Amino acid sequence: MADGGRPLRVLCLEDSPSDAELMGEALTRGGYELDLDLAEDRAAFERLLVGELYDIILADFALPGFDAHGALELAKVACPGTPFICVSGTIGEEATVELLKHGADDCVLKDRMARLPFAVQRAIDDRAHGQTLTESERRFRSLFENLLNGYAYCRMIYDDAGEAADFVYLDVNPAFERLTGLKDAVGRPVSEVIPGIRELSPELFEVCGRVARSGIPETIEFDFKSQGKWLFIAVYSTEPSTFIAVFEDISERRQAVEALQLSAARLRRTVEGTVEAMGATIAARDPYTAGHEKRVTELAVAIAADMDRDEAAIESVRLAGLVHDVGKLTVPAEILNKPSLLTPIEFELIKGHAAAAHEILKPIDFEHPVADIVAQHHERQDGSGYPAGLKDDEILPEARILAVADVVEAMASHRPYRAALGIEAALEEVRSGAGTRYEAAAVAACERVFAHGFVFTEW
Repeated sequence: MADGGRPLRVLCLEDSPSDAELMGEALTRGGYELDLDLAEDRAAFERLLVGELYDIILADFALPGFDAHGALELAKVACPGTPFICVSGTIGEEATVELLKHGADDCVLKDRMARLPFAVQRAIDDRAHGQTLTESERRFRSLFENLLNGYAYCRMIYDDAGEAADFVYLDVNPAFERLTGLKDAVGRPVSEVIPGIRELSPELFEVCGRVARSGIPETIEFDFKSQGKWLFIAVYSTEPSTFIAVFEDISERRQAVEALQLSAARLRRTVEGTVEAMGATIAARDPYTAGHEKRVTELAVAIAADMDRDEAAIESVRLAGLVHDVGKLTVPAEILNKPSLLTPIEFELIKGHAAAAHEILKPIDFEHPVADIVAQHHERQDGSGYPAGLKDDEILPEARILAVADVVEAMASHRPYRAALGIEAALEEVRSGAGTRYEAAAVAACERVFAHGFVFTEW
């Protein structure tokens, strides 16, 4: 049977009805229900190609005035995605190789007809896999070409001492040229594209060299002086001696942070406004993340209150909750909103948001350890979290509360790649990890809060 339980649609080019019947019998014995059209010459073959859609084409090697080579060329034009198998009484190795080289999927001898069902299934499966791969490559190329973030795929060059000395651009996307102003970089070393870059930014080479050698992702903020820009660069590697850099222009954000550092006293009086401004920035880029932060804050504050934490601790939880995902501003929007599961590389980029948030928040004087709480909200009691693998009391109490609230809200709410799992499933998750991944007291308080009627606000 073909996909979907329907008969296998077969176009058979064969001038011997008895041989065509043998092919049909072989496929039937192989478990196929057939819908077979027979073409005994070129004219019939061309007519059927135009009028029907077939799952497989079977063609004799030689017919009067026509052969499998001509049939293959016609099929490649009329239905390029349809598998093509030559079924012949006799065909030499050289002729077989020539057919396969020009696009035939297989060649089967008529005295080995029992092999035909297996050849047909393999040809259909291989074509389907190839089409899936082609479509996947097309989608990736479209994403690559339209990605708002700059992208550069590079090969690292090391000196005799094994130190990173240069790197060559293997591929870049249009956003790379737009954000950097660098043209015709592909195939050229960075030392030629940006003269003096090694001396101007040795840290960049150190980071890229480490990642290309170890495969462990890193991030760096790069002062691109020749363009008057600051770039946030996430560097990761998929194969030895190469690295991929994904970056965005953070000049405005960098300038804002520097301005915040110079006016710490004023910021202490307007910290609430700063938090609201960050929330608006997040909402403008990703409304889902903004709503998530507010709902997490609601639950975290309720948990902290139930645990009889003092006003300072509750305020710390509240402020940290409102900005705990601000680091996702550094993650490409295409990844944040991806409607399917993330690849390992994409997940590593997502995981970087906790450390990125810490870098964004640490210059701001919140009068509470907000930056540290935010940096630790994905840490776990047993050390299985990130970014630092902290354990137990190494994690701030407020971060332990925020971790429970974050997990519960994330599971209970809709995500781009899945539907909401519900409150019960979320509570079961933290309950099962109480005392191991999550602080037991915070989990117990969370359960009490819901038992007393807590509900999330729709933002």
